[in-house]
Amino acid sequence: EQKEQVTPRRLAGGQFVAQLDAEGTYQCSLTGLVFEVTGPAKITYSLLSWSKYARLVEKPWIVGGPLFDVRCDSAPALTSLQFPHSLCLAG
Repeated sequence: EQKEQVTPRRLAGGQFVAQLDAEGTYQCSLTGLVFEVTGPAKITYSLLSWSKYARLVEKPWIVGGPLFDVRCDSAPALTSLQFPHSLCLAG
């Protein structure tokens, strides 16, 4: 599947905003997030710190990858959100 690369605009507070103008599949060039939309949408997102949420992760689960806050101004248009994969190579 072909993904159009999109470079988001940086906002204050470490946020990014991507203005997607038409239906399609887009990949953020900075975070690796993939957005599939059925029409125009403005998506605002940021990386969060696990320090605030790690206590909510109960054993046997462990904190494993980036944590994102994603918001869309036209939620019905956002049909799929794919997160970048992470792989732990330690032990």
